[in-house]
Amino acid sequence: MNSLLENAKYMERLEEVRRRCRVENLECRLRKMRLRWFGHVKRRDENSILRRVMELEMEGRRPVGRPKKTWSKVVKEDTRKLNVIEDMIEDRKQWRQLISRAIPGMGN
Repeated sequence: MNSLLENAKYMERLEEVRRRCRVENLECRLRKMRLRWFGHVKRRDENSILRRVMELEMEGRRPVGRPKKTWSKVVKEDTRKLNVIEDMIEDRKQWRQLISRAIPGMGN
């Protein structure tokens, strides 16, 4: 019980230091960068190598065990958490504003 309380206090201090130093939370920064890259690739021409690779489906079976977390599944999870749809991607300026507002941080 005592260690839970100490952990909570530590996390509060960490958030305070992060806020004072204007350092963005790593999880938020990674999510923001993933969604920016996703928007960039989705706006590309359908024949673009980047887009074709992103939409590529691998054939074959995975080894036994827990399924691997793919980049596309993580991006879908991010968009679901932020309540955004892929149709919003077409307007680059709106997409970047949406990501910046939805994900708290210290800027780009």
